[in-house]
Amino acid sequence: MTIPQQTVSAFLAELSSKKPTPGGGAVAGVLSALSSSLANMVIAYSTGKASLAEHKQLHTDSTVFLESAATEALVLAEADAEAYQKVNALWKMPEDDESRIAKWDATLADATMIPIKTMELSERILITLETLIGKTNAMLSSDLAIAAVTAEAAARAGFYTAQININQMNCDESKQALDARCKSLDASCKEKAANIEASCGV
Repeated sequence: MTIPQQTVSAFLAELSSKKPTPGGGAVAGVLSALSSSLANMVIAYSTGKASLAEHKQLHTDSTVFLESAATEALVLAEADAEAYQKVNALWKMPEDDESRIAKWDATLADATMIPIKTMELSERILITLETLIGKTNAMLSSDLAIAAVTAEAAARAGFYTAQININQMNCDESKQALDARCKSLDASCKEKAANIEASCGV
């Protein structure tokens, strides 16, 4: 059963088991999905309020995006598990195996791109949350802040997952490019989350 199809309890049971997947990269995806869903709850409690009527279109657009983001995040969680299984298969081969050597960097790069995509998604979620500051039900400001820090946590989980793969690559040029992208996304997400937290005043 794939991660999007699992119950929370089933996912936690697999996560805590002595198996290579799911791991941190899958957690990053699940955190992004949680952030999106919590943010949508905030919007749900804001829609229809007369005092927020002028933000109706923003609420509608944000809901559509966040629903899509939650789905995408769980797909990325599953994709991360699948990508790491390929890395793990190479790990089991002798270091001087020609097939392992030939596939090593490409397989690691593929596995790295999944958490980077999760980081990019988390950044888009945070951008959306920033647009909602002061435009949603004030009684749920704590939930908006929690959605933000959860999205940042997803980005940081993605960052660490990507870094462990990047550090094992042989091609310095590829390593530098991927590392720079990760650091840029990590910094952006931290800044946006901090701004949302401060703006929520909780």
